[in-house]
Amino acid sequence: MTESAVSGRPPSIAPEFAESRFLKRPDGVRLRVYALRGPTGERPALLWGHANGFAAGSYLPFLQSLTEHFRVFAFDARGHGGSDVPSPPLSRTLHIDRYAADLGAVAALVAEETGSAPLYFASHSFSGVAALRLGAVQRIAPWAGVMAIEPPVVPTPDVPEHEVAVGKSQGLIAMAQRRRRQWASPEAYFESLVKRPPYSDFRPDMLVAHCRATLMPTGEGDYTLCCAPETEIATYTTVLNSSTFRALPRFPVAVHVVAADPAPPGGHPSWAALVQPAVAERLPKSRISVVRGASHMVPFEFPEQCRQLLLETAAGRIEHD
Repeated sequence: MTESAVSGRPPSIAPEFAESRFLKRPDGVRLRVYALRGPTGERPALLWGHANGFAAGSYLPFLQSLTEHFRVFAFDARGHGGSDVPSPPLSRTLHIDRYAADLGAVAALVAEETGSAPLYFASHSFSGVAALRLGAVQRIAPWAGVMAIEPPVVPTPDVPEHEVAVGKSQGLIAMAQRRRRQWASPEAYFESLVKRPPYSDFRPDMLVAHCRATLMPTGEGDYTLCCAPETEIATYTTVLNSSTFRALPRFPVAVHVVAADPAPPGGHPSWAALVQPAVAERLPKSRISVVRGASHMVPFEFPEQCRQLLLETAAGRIEHD
């Protein structure tokens, strides 16, 4: 990756940690794509996808821990991190099919960069839905294997978990509508988040990375969220499309589904944790792993366990017994 990215929106991963470039999409949106700096030598490639409202840089310590085993790539989804915000209406320009097509284009760019090396995909939350939709609906799956951490795939209405998925999603939308946009600094953002769950359970270095990656300076001495509440809400809304769940039996690649604890100590499970068994059951080739004690924020709470699960994915141990 030799072309530098220049934009008014700063990269979510600083240049000392990753080289970045823009990938321009047909609608004019530029996606920021990162190649993490790491050891030289032959390794399989890994593309990472982030959660709604987050950014590639939110996971920086975790991604750096993977560079010994993979050539690690990541990207900021449209409207997130250092990527462009699309034009309205967001119901169209942030539709799940746009996210899926973007992922396919980023994967093609990474494959061109890495040649014949096996390419794996791993994700947290909504980017996993984009990958499953890309493979099952758009029939594009250039992966040697996939690890999807809690993809919030909404089941069809005939599945018992459908009602809780839709209901809990409406609660998340309401929370996003109240999201505070402006902060004095990433440090002030950290001090606010660290006092309340689920952020209080993040490994400290992961929370620091998240706070740095998801704010950008306003030019007036303070900072604002890179992912505006309107973008977060539109993304939650588009994931409610249950046609992805319906199409899962057509997904052609083995998937390692990673779920949070369905009965976490001291709290309620995420609705995504409740639907992962149904998601895994519909996938033709899958394995499900449950991270005990975890909330939906598994990579931030248990990054080392996620790293080990990803190494198992790359080793090919994700078929049904």
